[in-house]
Amino acid sequence: MEKDNIINSDKEVKSEDAEQAITMVSDATKENVEKTLNVVKDIAKSVKTKTVKVATAAKKTITKKTIAKKVNVGFYVQYQGKEVSKATLLEKVYEEWIKDHKSSELKTLDVYFNVDEDTAYCLVNGDIKVDIKLS
Repeated sequence: MEKDNIINSDKEVKSEDAEQAITMVSDATKENVEKTLNVVKDIAKSVKTKTVKVATAAKKTITKKTIAKKVNVGFYVQYQGKEVSKATLLEKVYEEWIKDHKSSELKTLDVYFNVDEDTAYCLVNGDIKVDIKLS
C-alpha cells in the first residue's frame, strides 16, 4: 500500500509541475504576442504616415500638370514692326504638311523661328524638315 501512495504522490507532484510549466509558457507566450502586436502596430503607423506623404506629393504633381494642360497660352513674336503668332505658324505648317502627307501622320512638331530670315524651320516627327517663309 505504501507503494501506491508513493506513486500517487509522485504523479501529483509531476502534475503540479506540469501545470506550473504550462502557466509559465502561457504567460511568456502572451507577453511575446503583446510585444509582437506592438511592433506590428508601430510598423503599420509608419507605413500609413509614409503612404500619406507619398499620396500628398503625387496629388500636388497631378494638380500642377492638370493646371498646365488647362491653360491656353498665346505666343507671339514681335520684331521690327512685324508680329507672328503661334496660331499663324501652326496654320502655315499644317497647310504645308497636308500638301504631301496625311494629317494623321503628324505626331510631333518642333518649330524654330528665325526672326532675321523671317522663316520657320520645322522638324516633323523628329526628322522631316519643313521650311516656311512668312513674308
